[in-house]
Amino acid sequence: MLLYDGLVGTSYSQTMNSFKMKTYKDMKKNNVLWVCALLMLAFGMSSCSSDDDDDNPIVGTWELKTLGFPGVDIEIPSDQRDVYEFCANGKVKVIKKFRTGFDDFPGEDGEYDYSYDKKKQIIQLCGVARECVISNGEMWIEGYHEADSEPVQRFIFIKK
Repeated sequence: MLLYDGLVGTSYSQTMNSFKMKTYKDMKKNNVLWVCALLMLAFGMSSCSSDDDDDNPIVGTWELKTLGFPGVDIEIPSDQRDVYEFCANGKVKVIKKFRTGFDDFPGEDGEYDYSYDKKKQIIQLCGVARECVISNGEMWIEGYHEADSEPVQRFIFIKK
């Protein structure tokens, strides 16, 4: 005698075999999805490393926010801020909107050489070494006059 599961013409054993096949296929499909998800997670974790930023935090796009002198800071309006794009290859691309008038700092649009020593916090830009401190999305570059130990000019950038 055949047991019926309520479907006309379908036996209990046929229904169970069909259920087993669907369950096996679903499990196989779920396993493939889990493996894919784990692989994506593994690749994502390895590619999201911030080692590059740790090695050279100056790399990126910066805007000149403030120009300072002893006792005076000039806040530059946001629509007039110079843009500096520091590249990992030792080049900086400068788009000037605000004219500083300093010969030893990029005075024109263009590409310039730079080097940055993270340990000593020194940047070499346009042939002049300056103190360069990068912290909390800001970069402070201070220049010193040869005859004086006080900073004579300060450039404050914000990271874009």
